Amino acid sequence: MKKEVKFEKKHIEWLYVLLVIGALAVGGAAIFVLPQQSYSEAENRYLTKLPRISAWGIFSGEVQRDLTEAASDQFPARDQWMQTATTSQYLLYHREINGVYVGKDRYLFDKVLNSDLSEKNYRTNLGYVTALKTITDADVSVMLIPSPGTVMTEELPTRAVLYDPEPYETLGEQLCEADSVRWIQTKDALERADRNNFDDIYFHTDHHWTTNGAYVGAATYLKTQDTQIAEQERFDVQTVSDSFYGTLYSKVAGLPGVRADELELPQTLPENLVIESDSAPADALSADGEKAMPTLAGIYDLTKLEMKDKYAVYFGGNYGKITIKNPEAEGKGSLLIIKDSYANSMVPYLLDHYEQITMIDLRYYNESVPELAAEGWDEVLVCYEMSNFIKDRNLFKLIR
Repeated sequence: MKKEVKFEKKHIEWLYVLLVIGALAVGGAAIFVLPQQSYSEAENRYLTKLPRISAWGIFSGEVQRDLTEAASDQFPARDQWMQTATTSQYLLYHREINGVYVGKDRYLFDKVLNSDLSEKNYRTNLGYVTALKTITDADVSVMLIPSPGTVMTEELPTRAVLYDPEPYETLGEQLCEADSVRWIQTKDALERADRNNFDDIYFHTDHHWTTNGAYVGAATYLKTQDTQIAEQERFDVQTVSDSFYGTLYSKVAGLPGVRADELELPQTLPENLVIESDSAPADALSADGEKAMPTLAGIYDLTKLEMKDKYAVYFGGNYGKITIKNPEAEGKGSLLIIKDSYANSMVPYLLDHYEQITMIDLRYYNESVPELAAEGWDEVLVCYEMSNFIKDRNLFKLIR
Protein backbone atom coordinates (compact mmCIF):
# COMPACT_ATOMS: atom_id res chain seq x y z
CA MET A 1 0.00 0.00 0.00
CA LYS A 2 2.77 2.44 0.94
CA LYS A 3 4.51 1.66 -2.30
CA GLU A 4 1.34 2.46 -4.30
CA VAL A 5 0.85 5.80 -2.47
CA LYS A 6 4.47 6.73 -3.07
CA PHE A 7 4.07 5.79 -6.74
CA GLU A 8 0.94 7.98 -7.12
CA LYS A 9 2.59 10.93 -5.33
CA LYS A 10 5.59 10.70 -7.62
CA HIS A 11 3.33 10.76 -10.69
CA ILE A 12 1.42 13.80 -9.38
CA GLU A 13 4.68 15.67 -8.79
CA TRP A 14 5.85 14.88 -12.30
CA LEU A 15 2.47 15.91 -13.71
CA TYR A 16 2.77 19.29 -11.94
CA VAL A 17 6.30 19.81 -13.29
CA LEU A 18 5.21 18.93 -16.82
CA LEU A 19 2.22 21.27 -16.64
CA VAL A 20 4.39 24.18 -15.53
CA ILE A 21 7.02 23.45 -18.16
CA GLY A 22 4.29 23.08 -20.77
CA ALA A 23 2.65 26.38 -19.86
CA LEU A 24 5.97 28.20 -19.99
CA ALA A 25 6.91 26.52 -23.26
CA VAL A 26 3.60 27.39 -24.91
CA GLY A 27 3.77 30.96 -23.61
CA GLY A 28 7.37 31.30 -24.73
CA ALA A 29 6.60 29.97 -28.19
CA ALA A 30 3.59 32.28 -28.46
CA ILE A 31 5.86 35.29 -27.95
CA PHE A 32 7.49 34.51 -31.31
CA VAL A 33 4.21 33.74 -33.09
CA LEU A 34 1.67 36.29 -31.86
CA PRO A 35 1.77 39.95 -33.01
CA GLN A 36 4.07 42.14 -30.94
CA GLN A 37 2.42 44.77 -28.75
CA SER A 38 4.13 48.16 -28.84
CA TYR A 39 2.33 49.99 -26.04
CA SER A 40 0.58 49.12 -22.80
CA GLU A 41 -2.26 51.50 -22.03
CA ALA A 42 -2.73 49.87 -18.63
CA GLU A 43 0.87 50.69 -17.65
CA ASN A 44 1.13 53.85 -19.77
CA ARG A 45 4.48 52.85 -21.29
CA TYR A 46 6.11 51.37 -24.36
CA LEU A 47 6.76 47.63 -24.29
CA THR A 48 10.00 45.95 -25.29
CA LYS A 49 9.74 44.04 -28.56
CA LEU A 50 11.81 41.09 -29.68
CA PRO A 51 15.23 42.38 -30.75
CA ARG A 52 16.97 41.92 -34.06
CA ILE A 53 19.72 39.36 -33.70
CA SER A 54 23.22 40.52 -34.57
CA ALA A 55 26.72 39.42 -33.66
CA TRP A 56 27.44 42.79 -32.04
CA GLY A 57 24.20 42.61 -30.05
CA ILE A 58 25.02 39.13 -28.76
CA PHE A 59 28.59 39.97 -27.73
CA SER A 60 27.52 43.26 -26.08
CA GLY A 61 24.74 41.53 -24.16
CA GLU A 62 22.07 43.82 -25.63
CA VAL A 63 20.23 40.97 -27.36
CA GLN A 64 20.08 38.89 -24.18
CA ARG A 65 18.83 41.86 -22.16
CA ASP A 66 16.15 42.77 -24.71
CA LEU A 67 15.05 39.14 -24.99
CA THR A 68 14.57 38.98 -21.21
CA GLU A 69 12.53 42.20 -21.18
CA ALA A 70 10.53 41.17 -24.25
CA ALA A 71 9.73 37.81 -22.70
CA SER A 72 8.12 39.67 -19.81
CA ASP A 73 6.43 42.43 -21.83
CA GLN A 74 5.12 40.22 -24.64
CA PHE A 75 4.00 37.19 -22.61
CA PRO A 76 0.44 36.18 -23.60
CA ALA A 77 -2.33 37.50 -21.31
CA ARG A 78 0.29 39.48 -19.42
CA ASP A 79 -2.25 41.89 -17.86
CA GLN A 80 -4.37 38.99 -16.60
CA TRP A 81 -1.36 37.26 -15.05
CA MET A 82 -0.35 40.50 -13.33
CA GLN A 83 -3.86 40.98 -11.94
CA THR A 84 -3.89 37.43 -10.62
CA ALA A 85 -0.53 37.92 -8.89
CA THR A 86 -1.59 41.27 -7.38
CA THR A 87 -4.88 39.90 -6.07
CA SER A 88 -3.16 36.85 -4.59
CA GLN A 89 -0.64 38.99 -2.72
CA TYR A 90 -3.35 41.24 -1.33
CA LEU A 91 -5.46 38.29 -0.15
CA LEU A 92 -2.36 37.01 1.62
CA TYR A 93 -2.34 40.31 3.58
CA HIS A 94 0.53 41.91 1.71
CA ARG A 95 0.17 45.68 1.94
CA GLU A 96 3.27 46.49 -0.09
CA ILE A 97 3.03 45.28 -3.67
CA ASN A 98 5.42 46.20 -6.48
CA GLY A 99 6.79 49.16 -4.54
CA VAL A 100 3.33 50.51 -3.69
CA TYR A 101 1.81 50.70 -0.22
CA VAL A 102 -1.88 49.79 -0.08
CA GLY A 103 -3.16 52.14 2.59
CA LYS A 104 -6.41 52.68 4.43
CA ASP A 105 -9.43 53.79 2.42
CA ARG A 106 -7.62 52.14 -0.51
CA TYR A 107 -5.12 54.96 -0.82
CA LEU A 108 -2.02 53.94 -2.79
CA PHE A 109 1.39 55.40 -1.94
CA ASP A 110 4.81 55.17 -3.57
CA LYS A 111 7.24 53.40 -1.28
CA VAL A 112 10.13 55.88 -1.05
CA LEU A 113 12.71 55.16 1.65
CA ASN A 114 15.55 57.23 3.06
CA SER A 115 17.92 54.81 1.35
CA ASP A 116 16.35 55.69 -2.03
CA LEU A 117 17.36 59.35 -1.67
CA SER A 118 20.74 61.06 -1.76
CA GLU A 119 21.47 64.14 0.33
CA LYS A 120 24.47 64.76 -1.90
CA ASN A 121 22.31 64.87 -5.04
CA TYR A 122 19.81 67.08 -3.20
CA ARG A 123 22.52 69.58 -2.26
CA THR A 124 23.80 69.52 -5.83
CA ASN A 125 20.35 70.18 -7.29
CA LEU A 126 19.74 73.08 -4.91
CA GLY A 127 23.15 74.40 -5.90
CA TYR A 128 22.06 74.48 -9.53
CA VAL A 129 18.97 76.46 -8.54
CA THR A 130 20.89 79.00 -6.48
CA ALA A 131 23.42 79.34 -9.31
CA LEU A 132 20.53 80.22 -11.60
CA LYS A 133 19.75 83.13 -9.29
CA THR A 134 23.01 84.79 -10.36
CA ILE A 135 21.91 84.66 -14.01
CA THR A 136 18.50 86.29 -13.68
CA ASP A 137 17.32 89.39 -11.87
CA ALA A 138 14.00 87.66 -11.22
CA ASP A 139 12.49 86.73 -7.86
CA VAL A 140 13.48 83.02 -7.60
CA SER A 141 11.52 80.60 -5.41
CA VAL A 142 11.71 76.87 -4.68
CA MET A 143 8.52 75.00 -3.78
CA LEU A 144 8.88 71.26 -3.22
CA ILE A 145 5.53 69.53 -2.76
CA PRO A 146 5.52 66.86 -0.03
CA SER A 147 4.92 63.27 -1.06
CA PRO A 148 1.33 62.16 -0.30
CA GLY A 149 2.35 59.63 2.34
CA THR A 150 4.29 62.26 4.32
CA VAL A 151 1.13 64.37 4.63
CA MET A 152 -1.56 61.69 5.03
CA THR A 153 0.38 59.55 7.48
CA GLU A 154 -2.83 58.25 9.06
CA GLU A 155 -3.73 56.58 5.76
CA LEU A 156 -0.54 54.53 5.53
CA PRO A 157 -0.76 50.81 6.30
CA THR A 158 0.45 49.65 9.71
CA ARG A 159 4.26 49.59 10.00
CA ALA A 160 4.75 51.27 6.63
CA VAL A 161 8.08 53.10 6.34
CA LEU A 162 8.64 56.25 4.26
CA TYR A 163 11.50 58.71 3.99
CA ASP A 164 11.60 61.56 6.51
CA PRO A 165 11.08 64.89 4.71
CA GLU A 166 11.95 67.13 7.69
CA PRO A 167 15.76 67.09 7.26
CA TYR A 168 15.32 67.95 3.58
CA GLU A 169 12.93 70.79 4.43
CA THR A 170 15.39 72.24 6.95
CA LEU A 171 18.41 71.87 4.69
CA GLY A 172 16.55 73.28 1.68
CA GLU A 173 15.49 76.38 3.57
CA GLN A 174 19.04 76.97 4.84
CA LEU A 175 20.73 76.57 1.45
CA CYS A 176 18.17 78.61 -0.50
CA GLU A 177 17.88 81.55 1.85
CA ALA A 178 21.68 81.74 2.15
CA ASP A 179 21.72 82.59 -1.56
CA SER A 180 18.64 84.87 -1.63
CA VAL A 181 16.35 82.19 -3.07
CA ARG A 182 12.94 82.00 -1.43
CA TRP A 183 12.05 78.65 0.14
CA ILE A 184 8.30 77.98 0.14
CA GLN A 185 6.98 75.35 2.52
CA THR A 186 3.58 73.85 1.62
CA LYS A 187 3.39 70.90 4.01
CA ASP A 188 1.62 72.78 6.82
CA ALA A 189 -1.02 74.19 4.49
CA LEU A 190 -1.67 70.80 2.89
CA GLU A 191 -1.95 69.12 6.29
CA ARG A 192 -4.51 71.74 7.38
CA ALA A 193 -6.49 71.19 4.19
CA ASP A 194 -6.36 67.42 4.70
CA ARG A 195 -7.67 67.76 8.27
CA ASN A 196 -10.32 70.40 7.66
CA ASN A 197 -11.72 69.65 4.20
CA PHE A 198 -13.92 66.82 3.00
CA ASP A 199 -12.30 66.92 -0.45
CA ASP A 200 -9.22 64.84 -1.24
CA ILE A 201 -5.98 66.76 -1.73
CA TYR A 202 -4.18 63.77 -3.28
CA PHE A 203 -5.58 61.08 -5.55
CA HIS A 204 -6.20 57.57 -4.23
CA THR A 205 -4.72 55.82 -7.28
CA ASP A 206 -2.18 58.34 -8.55
CA HIS A 207 0.93 60.05 -7.19
CA HIS A 208 -0.26 63.59 -8.03
CA TRP A 209 -2.22 66.04 -5.95
CA THR A 210 -5.83 66.72 -6.93
CA THR A 211 -7.10 70.08 -8.09
CA ASN A 212 -7.87 70.80 -4.42
CA GLY A 213 -4.27 70.20 -3.42
CA ALA A 214 -3.09 72.26 -6.40
CA TYR A 215 -5.30 75.14 -5.24
CA VAL A 216 -3.59 75.06 -1.83
CA GLY A 217 -0.20 75.14 -3.58
CA ALA A 218 -1.19 78.06 -5.81
CA ALA A 219 -2.59 80.01 -2.84
CA THR A 220 0.62 79.39 -0.87
CA TYR A 221 2.82 80.59 -3.72
CA LEU A 222 0.77 83.70 -4.48
CA LYS A 223 0.77 84.63 -0.81
CA THR A 224 4.58 84.84 -0.92
CA GLN A 225 4.15 87.31 -3.78
CA ASP A 226 1.74 89.43 -1.71
CA THR A 227 -1.14 88.36 -3.95
CA GLN A 228 -4.50 87.03 -2.81
CA ILE A 229 -6.01 84.12 -4.72
CA ALA A 230 -9.77 84.05 -5.35
CA GLU A 231 -11.93 81.59 -3.41
CA GLN A 232 -11.90 78.18 -5.07
CA GLU A 233 -15.67 78.36 -5.68
CA ARG A 234 -15.00 81.19 -8.12
CA PHE A 235 -13.20 78.72 -10.43
CA ASP A 236 -16.31 76.51 -10.80
CA VAL A 237 -14.48 73.21 -10.30
CA GLN A 238 -16.41 70.37 -11.95
CA THR A 239 -15.95 66.61 -12.22
CA VAL A 240 -15.02 65.65 -15.78
CA SER A 241 -14.31 61.95 -15.15
CA ASP A 242 -15.25 59.45 -12.47
CA SER A 243 -13.09 56.65 -13.90
CA PHE A 244 -9.53 57.86 -13.34
CA TYR A 245 -7.06 55.11 -12.41
CA GLY A 246 -3.60 56.63 -12.02
CA THR A 247 0.00 55.51 -12.26
CA LEU A 248 0.09 53.78 -8.87
CA TYR A 249 -2.90 51.66 -9.77
CA SER A 250 -1.04 50.56 -12.91
CA LYS A 251 1.57 48.95 -10.64
CA VAL A 252 -1.07 46.99 -8.71
CA ALA A 253 -3.69 46.55 -11.44
CA GLY A 254 -6.49 44.24 -10.42
CA LEU A 255 -6.24 45.05 -6.73
CA PRO A 256 -9.67 44.26 -5.27
CA GLY A 257 -11.79 47.06 -3.86
CA VAL A 258 -9.88 50.02 -5.31
CA ARG A 259 -12.33 52.58 -6.61
CA ALA A 260 -11.61 55.00 -9.40
CA ASP A 261 -10.75 58.61 -8.62
CA GLU A 262 -12.79 61.57 -9.75
CA LEU A 263 -10.87 64.00 -11.92
CA GLU A 264 -11.97 67.60 -11.47
CA LEU A 265 -11.05 70.68 -13.49
CA PRO A 266 -11.48 74.42 -12.87
CA GLN A 267 -13.89 75.72 -15.53
CA THR A 268 -13.87 79.49 -15.02
CA LEU A 269 -10.55 80.55 -16.49
CA PRO A 270 -9.41 83.59 -18.50
CA GLU A 271 -10.70 83.69 -22.06
CA ASN A 272 -8.64 84.08 -25.24
CA LEU A 273 -5.60 82.31 -23.79
CA VAL A 274 -2.78 81.81 -26.30
CA ILE A 275 -0.87 78.51 -26.02
CA GLU A 276 2.54 78.28 -27.70
CA SER A 277 4.75 75.21 -28.05
CA ASP A 278 7.27 74.14 -30.66
CA SER A 279 6.61 70.43 -30.26
CA ALA A 280 4.08 67.86 -29.07
CA PRO A 281 4.03 66.67 -25.45
CA ALA A 282 6.97 64.39 -24.85
CA ASP A 283 5.19 61.87 -22.65
CA ALA A 284 1.47 62.00 -23.46
CA LEU A 285 0.83 59.07 -25.77
CA SER A 286 -2.29 58.04 -27.60
CA ALA A 287 -3.78 54.57 -27.24
CA ASP A 288 -1.51 53.28 -30.02
CA GLY A 289 1.57 54.87 -28.48
CA GLU A 290 1.94 57.70 -31.00
CA LYS A 291 2.85 61.31 -30.23
CA ALA A 292 0.82 64.10 -31.78
CA MET A 293 0.10 67.77 -31.13
CA PRO A 294 -3.07 67.85 -29.02
CA THR A 295 -6.21 69.79 -29.83
CA LEU A 296 -6.70 72.02 -26.81
CA ALA A 297 -9.91 73.51 -25.46
CA GLY A 298 -8.29 76.40 -23.63
CA ILE A 299 -5.58 74.65 -21.60
CA TYR A 300 -7.26 71.25 -21.59
CA ASP A 301 -7.00 68.31 -23.97
CA LEU A 302 -10.37 66.71 -23.31
CA THR A 303 -9.60 63.73 -25.56
CA LYS A 304 -7.27 62.47 -22.80
CA LEU A 305 -10.35 61.80 -20.66
CA GLU A 306 -11.04 58.81 -22.91
CA MET A 307 -7.57 57.35 -22.31
CA LYS A 308 -5.73 55.73 -19.42
CA ASP A 309 -3.48 58.70 -18.66
CA LYS A 310 -6.25 61.15 -17.82
CA TYR A 311 -3.92 63.48 -15.91
CA ALA A 312 -2.58 64.46 -19.34
CA VAL A 313 -5.81 66.45 -19.77
CA TYR A 314 -3.72 69.41 -18.57
CA PHE A 315 -2.20 70.82 -21.77
CA GLY A 316 -2.12 67.33 -23.28
CA GLY A 317 0.88 66.24 -21.22
CA ASN A 318 4.40 67.42 -20.36
CA TYR A 319 6.24 69.58 -22.89
CA GLY A 320 9.87 70.54 -23.00
CA LYS A 321 8.58 74.10 -23.13
CA ILE A 322 5.08 75.54 -23.25
CA THR A 323 3.92 79.15 -22.91
CA ILE A 324 0.49 80.43 -21.89
CA LYS A 325 -0.28 84.09 -22.62
CA ASN A 326 -3.26 85.83 -21.02
CA PRO A 327 -4.28 89.07 -22.79
CA GLU A 328 -6.63 89.87 -19.91
CA ALA A 329 -3.65 90.15 -17.51
CA GLU A 330 -1.64 92.68 -19.52
CA GLY A 331 1.01 94.32 -17.40
CA LYS A 332 0.77 91.78 -14.56
CA GLY A 333 4.21 90.31 -15.16
CA SER A 334 5.73 87.03 -16.28
CA LEU A 335 6.47 83.73 -14.55
CA LEU A 336 8.93 81.03 -15.57
CA ILE A 337 8.18 77.64 -13.96
CA ILE A 338 10.84 74.91 -13.90
CA LYS A 339 8.82 71.90 -12.97
CA ASP A 340 7.65 68.33 -12.96
CA SER A 341 4.05 67.34 -13.69
CA TYR A 342 2.78 68.57 -10.30
CA ALA A 343 2.81 72.11 -11.66
CA ASN A 344 0.41 71.29 -14.51
CA SER A 345 -2.67 71.22 -12.28
CA MET A 346 -1.55 74.31 -10.31
CA VAL A 347 -1.15 76.62 -13.30
CA PRO A 348 -4.92 77.08 -13.92
CA TYR A 349 -5.11 78.88 -10.56
CA LEU A 350 -2.22 81.18 -11.51
CA LEU A 351 -3.43 82.35 -14.92
CA ASP A 352 -5.34 85.41 -13.65
CA HIS A 353 -2.16 86.82 -12.12
CA TYR A 354 0.31 86.73 -15.01
CA GLU A 355 0.43 88.04 -18.55
CA GLN A 356 2.73 85.16 -19.48
CA ILE A 357 3.55 81.84 -17.86
CA THR A 358 6.20 79.61 -19.43
CA MET A 359 6.80 76.09 -18.12
CA ILE A 360 9.87 74.02 -18.89
CA ASP A 361 10.39 70.36 -18.01
CA LEU A 362 14.10 69.56 -17.81
CA ARG A 363 13.47 65.92 -18.73
CA TYR A 364 12.63 67.10 -22.23
CA TYR A 365 14.03 70.64 -22.53
CA ASN A 366 17.48 70.67 -24.12
CA GLU A 367 18.00 74.31 -25.02
CA SER A 368 19.95 76.79 -22.90
CA VAL A 369 18.17 77.45 -19.60
CA PRO A 370 20.55 80.31 -18.65
CA GLU A 371 19.66 82.11 -21.88
CA LEU A 372 15.96 81.56 -21.25
CA ALA A 373 16.27 82.68 -17.61
CA ALA A 374 18.02 85.88 -18.70
CA GLU A 375 15.09 87.01 -20.87
CA GLY A 376 13.67 89.32 -18.22
CA TRP A 377 11.27 87.31 -16.08
CA ASP A 378 9.58 88.87 -13.09
CA GLU A 379 9.45 85.58 -11.19
CA VAL A 380 11.03 82.13 -11.49
CA LEU A 381 9.49 79.20 -9.62
CA VAL A 382 11.06 75.75 -9.24
CA CYS A 383 8.12 73.44 -8.49
CA TYR A 384 8.61 69.68 -8.00
CA GLU A 385 7.31 66.89 -5.83
CA MET A 386 10.01 66.60 -3.16
CA SER A 387 11.29 63.05 -3.74
CA ASN A 388 11.33 63.69 -7.50
CA PHE A 389 13.50 66.77 -6.98
CA ILE A 390 15.89 64.94 -4.66
CA LYS A 391 16.39 62.13 -7.20
CA ASP A 392 16.34 64.25 -10.38
CA ARG A 393 19.41 64.04 -12.61
CA ASN A 394 18.47 66.78 -15.09
CA LEU A 395 18.84 69.92 -13.01
CA PHE A 396 22.41 70.41 -14.23
CA LYS A 397 20.73 71.90 -17.31
CA LEU A 398 20.02 75.02 -15.21
CA ILE A 399 23.64 76.10 -15.62
CA ARG A 400 24.47 74.49 -18.96
